[in-house]
Amino acid sequence: MNKLRPLLFAAIIILFVSCEKEFSTENSGNTDNEFIVGIDCRISKIVYTDTAGTSMGSPGTGLGSVAAEINNLDIVTKITAFDSLSNTIEYITDPVYTNDTVYFSPFNGDEYFVVDANKRITKMHGLIDPTDPFSLQFDVFFAYNTSGYLVNKTYFLTITPTVPFYRVDYTYAGAGNLTRMTAVNLPGGDLQMDADLTYYSLTVPKRFIYIFPDEVKYSPFTQFFNFGSRNFNAVKEMKVRNYDPGNVVRDSIVSTFSNYRMSNDTYILSVQMGGDDQPSIPALAGKLSFSYKCK
Repeated sequence: MNKLRPLLFAAIIILFVSCEKEFSTENSGNTDNEFIVGIDCRISKIVYTDTAGTSMGSPGTGLGSVAAEINNLDIVTKITAFDSLSNTIEYITDPVYTNDTVYFSPFNGDEYFVVDANKRITKMHGLIDPTDPFSLQFDVFFAYNTSGYLVNKTYFLTITPTVPFYRVDYTYAGAGNLTRMTAVNLPGGDLQMDADLTYYSLTVPKRFIYIFPDEVKYSPFTQFFNFGSRNFNAVKEMKVRNYDPGNVVRDSIVSTFSNYRMSNDTYILSVQMGGDDQPSIPALAGKLSFSYKCK
């Protein structure tokens, strides 16, 4: 029996080291302890990988990433989206800060955020077609409730600044989870899109991704700026429907989230996003891995 003890002890050491290695490959934060991300951290990079058909232990095929450079003052200085399949940069932007305004567009200041004293976004000025600098411009105003959650967004064309043309409403339930979104065209009120979300009641992450199902054009920026309080629990399923005039469903996009891996200090290290791609999340379906910047 005594002869087995060294073998058993060696097996425990090997198991511990292998687990430690697994954590370290997932967590590329700024700490030497692979089990701990740090204090007061936020997502700085999302890497997405295609794991379909891979064998056990294979890392899968890299699809891409979106990353923010964040300085010691907690200010985003650069955002880069990278396509791993073609090995090319999809876009890169260096935000410029002037008083309460954050310019993030290469199109001569046509796209910017306005922030309050807490750096929370209260207004955005953008382009109907972000790829066209001569596109119609719009303003969107963000409203938050007393708990700090974003509850609606109202859009105005700059050529008709007193007449809203689009409105998004968010409904929260439980401890603070976004469970329903509706986006309507005004003034008629026809649905443009809506969404329903469910959550894992026992998974409570720190500063996980924002989920605003309507945000299909500026989703990379959503993840790296302040849009109020975040969902309390980890998302489980997300169903988004797009509508034709007359509230006729045109299509639906359904994604599931599973195999959450969490650090000991409750930051999400990775999650498997199955089903459809979600335009509001700056990653393709597959394994999503997260890096963090800590203050």
